[in-house]
Order: sequence, then structure tokens, then C-alpha cells
Amino acid sequence: METTVSGVEDNHPGYPLSLRVPLTLTAIGATLIETIDSTVVNVGLPKMMGGLDASVDEIAWVITAYSIGNVLMIPMTRFVSDRIGRKKYFTFSILLFTLFSYLCAASTSLMWVVVFRLLQGVTGAAFFATSQTLLIEAFPKEQIGLANALFAVGISLGPALGPVIGGYLVYHETWPWMFYINVPIGIVLTGMSWRFVPDSPYAIEKEETDFWGILLLLTGIPALQTFLEDGQRFDWFSSPLIRICFFIWIVSLPLFVIRQFFARHPLIDLRVLKNRSLSAGSIGLFLLGTVYFGTLFTVPLMGQSLLGWNPLLTGIVLLPGILGFAFTSMLVGGSMGKLPLFPILLLGVGMVELSLFQLSTISPLVSPNAFFWPLMFRGMGLACLFPPIMTLAMATLPRQMVASGAAIVSMMGQLGGAIGIAVLATLMQRDAQLHRSYLSANLVPSGMTLNERIDRLTAFLAGRGMSWAEARKAAVAMINQSLDGQSLMLTYGNLYVVVGTVALVLILLVFLFEKTPLSHPRRTQPDVLSPEIAGTPEGS
Repeated sequence: METTVSGVEDNHPGYPLSLRVPLTLTAIGATLIETIDSTVVNVGLPKMMGGLDASVDEIAWVITAYSIGNVLMIPMTRFVSDRIGRKKYFTFSILLFTLFSYLCAASTSLMWVVVFRLLQGVTGAAFFATSQTLLIEAFPKEQIGLANALFAVGISLGPALGPVIGGYLVYHETWPWMFYINVPIGIVLTGMSWRFVPDSPYAIEKEETDFWGILLLLTGIPALQTFLEDGQRFDWFSSPLIRICFFIWIVSLPLFVIRQFFARHPLIDLRVLKNRSLSAGSIGLFLLGTVYFGTLFTVPLMGQSLLGWNPLLTGIVLLPGILGFAFTSMLVGGSMGKLPLFPILLLGVGMVELSLFQLSTISPLVSPNAFFWPLMFRGMGLACLFPPIMTLAMATLPRQMVASGAAIVSMMGQLGGAIGIAVLATLMQRDAQLHRSYLSANLVPSGMTLNERIDRLTAFLAGRGMSWAEARKAAVAMINQSLDGQSLMLTYGNLYVVVGTVALVLILLVFLFEKTPLSHPRRTQPDVLSPEIAGTPEGS
């Protein structure tokens, strides 16, 4: 079998348009409902706390359970798909995801909501790697960049649309509607999947089950995810639970990696990481996950905690930047193979850095309109990064390895987001305390400036009808609130600097990708590589 540098057969024409269009809609639709469900509940947590009689710590498991199920299953998608057939796996995953969505909505206790959210995450994991593989197969080799751009739109629109949809439903209806809305969409996608999704021609049907790999993965991933998600909430290593989780994942995951390299039939064929472009792309998507989910975490939090936004307004503020991402992704995807990708990657890093610089200098007194251009630059910059990096990561893989490669890069993107959010949450709490202490130390109660400010505020409030004692108490509270606001503003500025530093590392990865006609379309390259050469660094 001959394999081109685009990761598909040299004569691969893609599917006919009559099949390509519904298959694309099915793949993107499945990815959308999965990613929307990763954020749609965030804005509904206060209502769920009241309806389920749960505390803040308890309700957080509604989000954590979904993430654990998702990250746990993504590495196993290729194995399960090969064993039962891709059509059955993808179709029944959508069907079960729809069923568990309904059961989440119908549950009246927190325990069952958490259980069904975990199962939602497990079944939804099939949509990531499988959807990307389907899109790569559906398009001809000269349009692989467009296929990856469409996939990037699917995985990026969801987290931004989630708060908008969740905010609207919680505001106008009740929290179960955040899950009920999946039911009609899931039924339609189930029918489309059964009708249009083909089985993989590269399935390994007689593969032995890697029981040790599954066991190590089942223990390591949940432990890592719990450590990341709940470490800050339980004060990290002061909690026995966090210490146990740390010990489990620090032992299980390295053993899992070793097992995958030496097993005869590994659960995940990590040997594909010998391909230099896939390794660089995996690191790149890990960093992109940190940048994407890190900003998606900090901007809404800053708006709601500091600027007084409600959940619906938060989603509306984020929406133009996401639409800018979708439009730019289409342009970038269509240009692949016509324009060199490395300048596009450098432009993307530059726009992301500009966005983060603008966000780090925003005043707490600005209106939501001030976020339009920073978030637009963020969306356009990420659109110049996601499709090219995903395309270059898979560019030199033999066709039969695309499913394994897609599972790895999807997992790395999810882990990058989880780790990024955990680190930023920790930095946010610690920086806020440091800034608060610094500002407090420089506002000495005996200082004339502070006393004069308190006296003026007290006199102003007393003139409005308050007693002198009440006015003075209110004046001190107002200054304290101002101090908290300034501390948070300085903290968010520091967080954007951290994210910006992570984004800068992407420039170094540009030089690690193998040279292909996609990255240098005007450069003379061999049209065809053998599978052995295409899958190894020596072939670069």
C-alpha cells in the first residue's frame, strides 16, 4: 500500500459528495454535543445545588465525573472500535450518550447525576478520535487541511456555546433542560451514524486484549484527573485523598507507557510517537489545550467574579471570538496545500500573544464591549494554530496508524486543558492572596491617605442619610472591596502572562515538524512515501 505525506493513500479520492456531506455533519454534530456538555453545566451549578441539596464541593463532582470518563476512554477508542466495528461503536456511543443525558435530567439525587455524568463522559469519548478519523477519510488528500479545520471548529465551538445555551436554559427553564436538549439531537445523530458511518478498512479484528494496559489505564487516568480537578479544592498534599491519587497515577501511568511500548498487542500503539511530526503535534496540542481552555476558564471567571457579568452575558461576550475562530478556520483549512503553513503558525502565535497582552491590561471599569477585539484576536490566532498543527501531526502517518495517532493527539489536548486549568486555578488563589497582602501592607491604617479616604467616604455616605457609625463601617467595606478588586485584576493579568509564555513555546515546535508538501507547497517533494518510511523519523 502506498501512502502519501498527507496520511492517506496516494490515490485516495475521498468519499462521494453525497456521502461526504452527511458524514461530515454527523461527525461534527457528535463532537459538538460532546464538547457542549463539557461546559453547559457550569452555569447551572447553583441551580443544581438547590435542586439536589448539594454543597459546593459535592456539586463539583458533576464536572469532575464527566472529565474522568472522557479522558479515561479516549485512549481506548481505537481498540474498542476495532473489536466491535466502527459503525456499531460510533452509533451506539451516540445512542448511549443520549440515554445517559436523559437519565441525568431525570435524576433526583446527586449520586445518580454523578454516575450518569461519568457514563456520559465514557460514551462521549468516542466522538473525538473517531470523528477526526472519519473526516480525514471523507475528504480527498488535497483537502485534509479542510477536514482538520472542520474538526477544530467542532471541538472549539462546543465549550463556547455551552455557557450560552446553559445560561439561556437555566434562566428560562430548569436545570434538567441542559440535558434534555441532547435527546432530540442525539436521536437524529444516531440515525445518521447508522446510515452513513462506514466501518474502518484498517481494523485489527483478531487483536488480543491488553488486560494489563486496561487495568493500568483504569487506575491511572481517574487518579490523575481527580488529582488535577480536586487538588486545589482539598489543599493538595494536605489531603489523604490527593496523596493517594498522586501515588496511584505516578506509578500506574509510567507503567502503562512502558507496557504499551513492549506489549505484543498494545491498547494504544505508542510506537507511532516515533514519528517526529506526531510527537511534535502531540506536544503542540497539549500546549494548545492549555492556552485554549486556560483562557476559556479565566475570561468567564474574571467577568463574573470581577465585572459583574451574569452567565448569559458571559456566553454572549465569548461568542463573537468563537465565530471568528470558525470563519478563520475555514480560510486556513482551505489554504492548506496552497500556502506554506509555518508562516500561518507564526501569525497565529503572534495574534494569541496580542490577545493575551490586551486581556492583561484591561481595567475593571471597562464594559463587555472592550473584550471584543482581544477575544476576536484570540479566536483568529487559535484558528491559525489548531488546523495546521493537527494536519501536520498526522501528515506523515501511514493510513493504518491514523486512528491511533488521532486518539493520542485528542488525549493530549484534553490533558493539556485539564492540567492548564488546575495550574491556573492554583496560581489564581495564591497570587490573589499575595497581591492582597502586598496592597494591604501598603495601606497602613494610620496613614494619612487612607484615613482621609475613609473620612471622605464616611462624610459622603452620612450626607446620604446614614448614621456616622454605619457610614464609617460602609466606607471601610467599600475600600476593602476595592482592594479585593485590585488584587483580582493584578492576578488575572499575571495569569495571562503565564498563558502567553506557554503559547510562545509553540514557536519552537514549528521547527520540529517534518517537511512535507503541506508545510512547503512550493518545494519539490516526493509525492509518495512507503509506509515504513512515512511512519518513522528516519524518513524525514
